[in-house]
Amino acid sequence: MENLKDKQAVANLDPLIQPLNDQYEQPVHYNHTNSCLSYVERFSGIIYAIIASLLFTCSNFIMKQLDVILLDVFLIRFFFQGLISIGYLVYKGYSPFSTNSHGLLILFRSLIAASASILFYIGLSLLQLPDLITIRYTQVVWTIVLASIIFRERMNLPTVLACILTVVGVVCVAEPTFLFSQTRTTNETLSKSSIESNGTRLFGMFIALLCAISISLAIILTKKLLERKIRQSLIMFYFILTIFILLLIKQTHFWTLSTSNQLKFDLNKIYFTKNFLYATLLATLQLIPMVLTQKAIKREHPSIISVVQSSDILFSIVLQNLFSQQKSNRFTLLGSSLVLTSILIVGGYKIWKDRREHLLKSEIK
Repeated sequence: MENLKDKQAVANLDPLIQPLNDQYEQPVHYNHTNSCLSYVERFSGIIYAIIASLLFTCSNFIMKQLDVILLDVFLIRFFFQGLISIGYLVYKGYSPFSTNSHGLLILFRSLIAASASILFYIGLSLLQLPDLITIRYTQVVWTIVLASIIFRERMNLPTVLACILTVVGVVCVAEPTFLFSQTRTTNETLSKSSIESNGTRLFGMFIALLCAISISLAIILTKKLLERKIRQSLIMFYFILTIFILLLIKQTHFWTLSTSNQLKFDLNKIYFTKNFLYATLLATLQLIPMVLTQKAIKREHPSIISVVQSSDILFSIVLQNLFSQQKSNRFTLLGSSLVLTSILIVGGYKIWKDRREHLLKSEIK
């Protein structure tokens, strides 16, 4: 039972950070009264989570600045990750296609999770990183809302408050023209450029919102599969296989049939460049923050980790305003703050609820 709870803790955070390994260690609990344990050791789970968030945000920010086609980068990454996944399954002696009667559910979950991941990469090419990450992290609230609808759970006051703050925060980040006045310009060329930029940004916002909702659905489906004792490595294998196929189809269409693409496919000019190699290396090294997140989950309460992970929003805002010419305006900062506040409310309420249930169980025993 504890092993299943550990797996569900991972699923509660994000379906896209699952490890290949099926073995889960028991969470590490530290004795507060032991003076030999340092504060660094006690808060090692939180430290791991912060470092993971920083590395993940920095790598995405740098990849965006390299001006490469990100979906091509991640196509290569998932090709190699797929080889690793197959090797692991062969080593363990697992049959990837013997999933009993749950094959359709696994496939559906893989399509949803893969779509969420691809939507994130598309959004990364369309939006500033703080905008994308802010809307992406609304999945914390959408997961609770969807779970309440699907499992018919009652909505509580903290969740309702978090939903309201999330909606207001997303509106502030998106800045729709019917609510926010736009700066007028008399230059016709600049005006056309501004309209095109606003259109691209709104489309990116829509993509980011779909990404958040897709992640929420994938989390719920992952929990269902884990309850039915489907191996974590098999779930991950199907996810990698699905996202690789979808990326292959998407990029084949982009380079051969897409009318919006003005570039000509040239293997040397696209793949064998310094920027592309740097981006591929960074995308591959994102496995490091994934491992650090797993270590954090083993050492700390999953709700605390989910709250700490939202520091991605803060890191992205700092990077955007320090190293980019495009600065965050006051509405973006306000919207990001509201979304972050909603995550803190949801996470804090969950921590309080879990500790209360733990105390009640202790009293019963």
